[in-house]
Amino acid sequence: MSGVKHTAGIGLILVVLGAAPTWAADLPPFGDPAVSHWAPSRGYHVEDYRLALHFDQARGEVFGDETVTLRPFETGFKRFYLDSAELSIDSVTLLPPKGKPLALKFDAEDPHLWIDLDRDYAPQDKLRVRIVYHGKPRFGLFFDNPSAAYPDTPREIWTQGESEFNHFWFPCWDYPNDMATSELVVTVPKGQVVVSNGRLAGVTHAGGEDTYDWVEAVPHSTYLTSLAIGPFERVHDSYHGKPVDYYAPRGTDEATVRRAFGLTPDMIGFFSRISVEYPYEKYDQVAVRDFFFGGMENVSATTLQEWALQDPRASEDFPVAETVAHELAQHWFGDYAQGRDWADIWLNEGFATYLPALYTQYHVDYDAYRFQMLGYQDEALRQDREDYLRPIVDRHYHDGMDMFDSITHEKGAAVLDMLRYVLDGPEAVTRIGSQQEPFFQVLRAYLEAHRAQAVDTSALVAAVRETTGQDMGWFFHQWVYLAGTPAYKVSAAYDAATKTESVTVVQTQQGTDVPAVFRMPIQLAFHGAGGAAKSVMVDDAQATQSFSVPLDFEPAWVDFDPDGYIEKRLDFPQPVAALAAAAEQDPSMRARLWAAGELGKAQGPDTDPAQAALAEVLSSDRFYGVRAAAAASLGALGGDAARGTLLANLRQPDSRVRMAVVQALGRWHGDAAVFTALADMLRQDPSYAVQVSAAAAIGTSASPEAFPLLQDEFAGHHDVHVQRALLGALAATHDPRAVPMLLAAGRPGSPIRLRLSAFAGLTAMRDLVQRDHAEELASLVGAGLHDTYIPLQQSAQQLVASFHLTQFKPELEAEATQAPSEWQRQIAKAALQQLQASAP
Repeated sequence: MSGVKHTAGIGLILVVLGAAPTWAADLPPFGDPAVSHWAPSRGYHVEDYRLALHFDQARGEVFGDETVTLRPFETGFKRFYLDSAELSIDSVTLLPPKGKPLALKFDAEDPHLWIDLDRDYAPQDKLRVRIVYHGKPRFGLFFDNPSAAYPDTPREIWTQGESEFNHFWFPCWDYPNDMATSELVVTVPKGQVVVSNGRLAGVTHAGGEDTYDWVEAVPHSTYLTSLAIGPFERVHDSYHGKPVDYYAPRGTDEATVRRAFGLTPDMIGFFSRISVEYPYEKYDQVAVRDFFFGGMENVSATTLQEWALQDPRASEDFPVAETVAHELAQHWFGDYAQGRDWADIWLNEGFATYLPALYTQYHVDYDAYRFQMLGYQDEALRQDREDYLRPIVDRHYHDGMDMFDSITHEKGAAVLDMLRYVLDGPEAVTRIGSQQEPFFQVLRAYLEAHRAQAVDTSALVAAVRETTGQDMGWFFHQWVYLAGTPAYKVSAAYDAATKTESVTVVQTQQGTDVPAVFRMPIQLAFHGAGGAAKSVMVDDAQATQSFSVPLDFEPAWVDFDPDGYIEKRLDFPQPVAALAAAAEQDPSMRARLWAAGELGKAQGPDTDPAQAALAEVLSSDRFYGVRAAAAASLGALGGDAARGTLLANLRQPDSRVRMAVVQALGRWHGDAAVFTALADMLRQDPSYAVQVSAAAAIGTSASPEAFPLLQDEFAGHHDVHVQRALLGALAATHDPRAVPMLLAAGRPGSPIRLRLSAFAGLTAMRDLVQRDHAEELASLVGAGLHDTYIPLQQSAQQLVASFHLTQFKPELEAEATQAPSEWQRQIAKAALQQLQASAP
């Protein structure tokens, strides 16, 4: 599963490069340190679920006829439960191998359906239990219908099972530590299309209805059982004879669909080559309306947001390839070999975040891969810095959904990248796809040993040991079972008499559960005049450690972990001349990028040479990310020379660099020439992403011309990304005239993404809204609280807390105690606590 936070881009990286982060000394703990969650014990194993389903679309009701096939673990098996919430159970019967069905006693005690068998059973017995039920699920199964505000909404039904949400629409063992095959026989009105797991065994037609029979023969966790129903059109592809199909809303042209999903067969081939052959019968991707995560890796039938379908300009600036690759990758790591419980969910999400970076290395190049990994590292460091410190494997969560954070995703990916670096060595990592690399041998061994099984991290540790002979317990202990990252303070000095370079490394990291010392191999690289260079590997395993390196030239600059394999904080002061040389000449992209970031911290007499070096890098570096970092550093330095350089680079050919230049120019508040340039970029740049950056910069410019410009652009622009940025920029002007625009954009009938942005903008203009528009705000919030789109509900809850709207306290209290999922209840509780603690 990927959330909306997983979007490709450079914005986060520029923030990190542009300012030295501050590390909090006393972060709040993650979850509840007094509580440890473990996977529930099972008295049985489910072999198969067979569901016959039909629906009352208008009423949001499901009617199910389910057969569960299971085997007990022990003798004396007579009473058991399935997870089931808010479903009306009509009957439960035992289907014996011979004879008539036998009615069974049952108790529906949410969140369980308890079933009493007719006698004791043993492990050799295969039991088939039939359950007939109906219900109106409040979660897990979602119905989209037209409404007064949205009359053109297509009638769709779709599911979201992760973490433990499928038991709201069928009784099941709703935890990832059991895996079963499945069959879904689904009857819908003619014209509706059903997409589900596995092979389409057939479609029958009768009485104005179509019945689809989907069969998944590979065992999988229950949360991966899925449905997507709607008036879809199918675009067909294939991989080695297996169907690869894309489903989109009726009327979507094929070119738009292929822009989103066209790389899928190539991704399947790549992931198969570096691990094991794609294990499922087919692969579908379906784009549904109002899906509230980025995507969900349901077995062989991924569900994604309809927003993935974009015009050519938007798809260039906001590509969905990383999300597509993420959900696909989980069909190996997560669907096929499944994390046993939420504490080990990084085995799903960490791999699924890392494999897209490997695909980038294969499909684009090595520098793009290392740049993508920088984004992952920085996001994990941000969470360590701002939210909490926790190990990757952590049992102290309030709810399983808490684990879907940047430590699980991005840090998990960074740890796998470091594992590849340690196992294969830095030279091997520059290549991709060799089946002889130890890391990829480990992947194959891990998947082959745990086909359709639930596993924990120890299984990956064992696969490393059994495949390579290396015992990597130390690595997993510090990176997975403990928290934080190393903080290196490095110094270097050359002794011309002995021709020796001395490098001293001090580890300064602190924090609860953070290792006092991280043991890691570290690459040091030394560069001198005339292209002289030497690289060595050292083993750093002490709080303070010095390394003496024979060197027959005096280095002009020194690299510490030049390709950035180690997730870390690095304090390595070097003279501006050394940093300038590194930024302009280092063969490593990541080393050049780091040096460009460091040049942005220059002060006093060092400022001019730093600006000159950054100007050279911005105009000539071969990788866009380094040029963007140079732009960010020029913005951080300020001054007329930096301003002139940035203005001269507004026509860079790569839109990602232009975006960085625009962001940097946003620091020159009150500068008429800069404002004019930003206005031109907003109006004329062919990149939506650049227009987004220009809007944000104009919003904070403090120019009297900002509001009318933004107002006009909002009225005339059609792209939702730019419209959202314009709403944020209008709020940033703090002009009272922006409030009615935000209120209008937040009303029912407005596109849902604009409503979310409008809610955020209203919070930014709290004083003006509260003073002059209280009644309109209350109407807006009331509509949001009762909207069917969950993220909008939660944004409205935040407005209640931010504006101290005590009239909505009963709604928050009801949500905090009665919402169907603990995830929803926790968010409502947080808003309620803020409401109670705040003053009007």
